[in-house]
Amino acid sequence: MAIFWRLVLAHFIADFTLQTNHIASWKRESRLGMIVHVVTHPVVSMALTWRYLTWPWIQTRWFHCDGWACILIICFFHWLEDEWRVWSIVRTGSPDSTGFFLWDQVVHLAIILAMAPTLPSAPVEPWVIPVLCAVVLAHAVSVLIYFLENDLWGESQVLGGQKYRYILERFFGAGLFLLPGSWFLFAFAWLGWLVYQRYRKTTDRTWLHVAIGTISVMLLGLVVRGLIF
Repeated sequence: MAIFWRLVLAHFIADFTLQTNHIASWKRESRLGMIVHVVTHPVVSMALTWRYLTWPWIQTRWFHCDGWACILIICFFHWLEDEWRVWSIVRTGSPDSTGFFLWDQVVHLAIILAMAPTLPSAPVEPWVIPVLCAVVLAHAVSVLIYFLENDLWGESQVLGGQKYRYILERFFGAGLFLLPGSWFLFAFAWLGWLVYQRYRKTTDRTWLHVAIGTISVMLLGLVVRGLIF
């Protein structure tokens, strides 16, 4: 599964970290914007799977595909899914909801799973999952909060001017889980402080924002702690 997890990491980097607010809007307004977004996926995927690109990823009685071909196929289907999503929202008025966002991610990951080879002798590398957790914690969580708040209240500030402050706070909380011994318990004190701030209404974050952020920090922080220690 080494290649699969590298491709998943590449997907999250290209679809979240490198897809800025500007590009997310640009791809809905311009064909060039869509091209710029979609092209980042094979570039990042090839960079992370460079050593495997000449290996046969898919072998059947009728055809064989190496890594180069499989990544291009993934790119093609990613473009189809994104085009369909934009068309559904812009042309048919489908709501750009949390459900649509999650469906979009499931389709992308299913395509990656279908195209990634299984290498029994290649275990998951120890660096991939921690980096993936960091990418998810930084940007994927922000986007999830954005969609949920939009669905509930019609607006969200999580991707606004305070976006990177929220990301740094989540990183700080997750980093506390990596402290040795029982020192990691300070992470729960930090998260409790954030909840207390919301209770006292000294922060502009919604309860949903605090809940999703806190849960994601605990889950991903504990996952990385388990892998490291």
